[in-house]
Amino acid sequence: MRGLRRRCPRCGEGRLFVGFMRVRERCSSCSLQLAPRPGDTWGFWVLGDRIFIFVPVVLIYMGVTPTGLYWRGFFLAAVLIPLVATMPHRMGVCIGLDFLSRERWGDPSLDAPSAGARPEGEAGEDRR
Repeated sequence: MRGLRRRCPRCGEGRLFVGFMRVRERCSSCSLQLAPRPGDTWGFWVLGDRIFIFVPVVLIYMGVTPTGLYWRGFFLAAVLIPLVATMPHRMGVCIGLDFLSRERWGDPSLDAPSAGARPEGEAGEDRR
């Protein structure tokens, strides 16, 4: 849910993006490196895009074929506008899922000390 809100997957405070889609290097609150290996999110990204591709394919398969230039333009817009409008939210979910997979499988880069690391007394489980 934090990724969907475009916030840091660890603390939920820092913003994920600068502008529309440029991922920040680190969280401004907890200094989590947000995309240590940017290619790791491609799997989540490809699967998430399939939802927007699947619906029009099913509609066309079921016989909903737009006829005429006006209806084809409307159909194309109905597919592309949600795809573009939800891009930062979907990318935030991808970053959040990548964080959860790294955390679940014990990625040592999550425990690496950084410039804004948590104080000594705050060890243990994070809220999710």
